[in-house]
Amino acid sequence: MLVNWLNTKYLKKRHNFYSKTGFYAFLAKNILIILTVLVVIFLLFMFIENRIINLDKIFNSVFNNTNKYLVLIVFSISESFFGLIPPDLFILWSKQFYNTWVIITILAVISYLGGIVSYKIGLLIRKNRKLNNYLTFKLSDNFKKVKSWGAVFIIVAALFPLPYSTICMILGILKYPFKRFVFLGIARIARFYIYALVLFEFFK
Repeated sequence: MLVNWLNTKYLKKRHNFYSKTGFYAFLAKNILIILTVLVVIFLLFMFIENRIINLDKIFNSVFNNTNKYLVLIVFSISESFFGLIPPDLFILWSKQFYNTWVIITILAVISYLGGIVSYKIGLLIRKNRKLNNYLTFKLSDNFKKVKSWGAVFIIVAALFPLPYSTICMILGILKYPFKRFVFLGIARIARFYIYALVLFEFFK
């Protein structure tokens, strides 16, 4: 596989394929969404902070009175079942701790393992014809992206604000090679460190 990636003709072929199937446009759209959301949230926080109320006091009050283990349990459930809560909220939550980067690491590992749980759920769904057919129809767009872009899409899903848990479940339904999935899923861990650096810079 590595030899293929180092082959110029192969790279050109993949580039043409990604261009025709809209992968680059999809990637650019998600990068723009991330930047827009960060700017909007930052401006909103600045406005509220300067004109309405001190947000630091509110956050500290909420975060300090929340049981750490309960938060981690909620996060684990979210990351294993459809990713209902944005992980960025948990990244901001980790900022209150003295050992912030240890908490970030724990969150990253939980999210990575949550993806594996979602993959296993997908394998179970695969055995249920009715549920399999329903989800294949309901999530047809994501199924199409997984089938078209494969490994690259898995990495993008791990790094960008996409429904990672759902993508992992789809991989299980499609019976995507597990060892390859586990390897590519490492990008999910990297995501937490990258986003933490950005978010901590925005919300000092």
